[in-house]
Amino acid sequence: MRLIMTQNKLFRNNLILLICLLIFVFFYPELSVHRKIMLNIIFTAIILSSTFSLEFSEKKQNILIGFGIATIFLIWIDLFIANEFLGVTILFFFFCFNAFITVFMIRHIARSENVTSIILINSVNGYLLIGILGAVLLAMIEKLREIVFNLDAGVINFAGSTAQGFHDYIYFSFVTMTTLGYGDVTPVSSSAKSITIIIAVTGQLYLTILVAMLVGKFLGRTKEFK
Repeated sequence: MRLIMTQNKLFRNNLILLICLLIFVFFYPELSVHRKIMLNIIFTAIILSSTFSLEFSEKKQNILIGFGIATIFLIWIDLFIANEFLGVTILFFFFCFNAFITVFMIRHIARSENVTSIILINSVNGYLLIGILGAVLLAMIEKLREIVFNLDAGVINFAGSTAQGFHDYIYFSFVTMTTLGYGDVTPVSSSAKSITIIIAVTGQLYLTILVAMLVGKFLGRTKEFK
C-alpha cells in the first residue's frame, strides 16, 4: 500500500527541504559557531521534510519515520552529552538516512514521465544531498580514525592545517563535486583520497545523467503535443 500525498504537499515539503539545505550549506559556519540549537532545528527540518518529500510504501514510510525519529533524538541528546561515540553514531545515522532519501529521490526523477516543478526541486535537492553526504562521510572517517586507531592527523589538509570544523568538510565536498579544485584543501589519508574520487565522479555523473534525463523527458513530452 502506497501513501498518497497531494502535489501541493509534495511541492511544499520539497521546497522546505531545499530551503533547509541551502541554509545548511551557505550559513553553516556562522550557525555552527554561535547557534547550535538553530543548527539542530535545521537538521530536524531536513530530516522531517525529506521524510515526506517522496511517496513511499506504508512499510518504507514507517521505517523511514522511525529511523528519522532516532536520528533527531540523537542530535538533540548531543546538546547535553558530549561523547565521541555519540558523535560518530549521529554522523552514521544521518548519513544512512539521507543516503536512502537521495537514492529514492534519484529513482523518482528517473521514473517520472514529466518535468514538473517538483522534479526540478528534487533534482537540486539530490545534488545538494550528495555534497552533504560526502562531507558527512569524511567527518565520520576522521572521527573513527581518532577513536579506533587513536590517530590525531586529519583526513584532509585545510589551508596548511587539519580541518577545524564540519563546514570545512562541506566546503571541500562541494569544491570536489563541482571540480573547482582551488587547491587550498587536499586529502591527506588514503581513505580521504578514495572518498574524494567517489565525490568527484558521483557529482559529474549526476549532472550529466540528470541533464540527459530531464532534456529527454522534456523533448518527449513536447513531441506528444505536436
